[in-house]
Amino acid sequence: PFTVYLLSGYFRTLAKDYEEAAYVDGAGYWRTMIQVIMPMAKPSIVTVILFNFLAFWNEYIISMTLLTKPEIKTLPVGLMNLMAAQKSAVQMYAGLVIVMIPTLILYICVQKKLTQGMTLGGLKG
Repeated sequence: PFTVYLLSGYFRTLAKDYEEAAYVDGAGYWRTMIQVIMPMAKPSIVTVILFNFLAFWNEYIISMTLLTKPEIKTLPVGLMNLMAAQKSAVQMYAGLVIVMIPTLILYICVQKKLTQGMTLGGLKG
C-alpha cells in the first residue's frame, strides 16, 4: 500500500503536458511511459525500491514462521538465535553491525534520489 500511495502521489504531480507532447510527437502509450514518465519518476522509484528492500531485509515474523530449515533462515532470525546462544552482548553487536553494512551502503548510494523521492511524492497538485 505504501508503494502505491507514494507512486500515485508522485505521478499526480506530473503535468499532463509531458504526455500530450509525447503523443503529438508520435509516441504511443508504452513509449511515453518508458522514455518520458519513468526518467522523471526515478527518485520516487528509488525510494520505493529502498523501502521495500529494507522491509524484506529486516523480515522476522514470516521467516520465523515459514522457514523451517536453519540454513535458509534470514539474518534477523540468525541474530535472535545468536542472542539466545551467546550471553555476551559484544558478539550480538558485532552481528548487528554486519547486518547493517549492506543497508548503509545502499543508503549512501541512493541518498540524493531518496530525499528527492520523499519530497516529490508528498506534494499535492
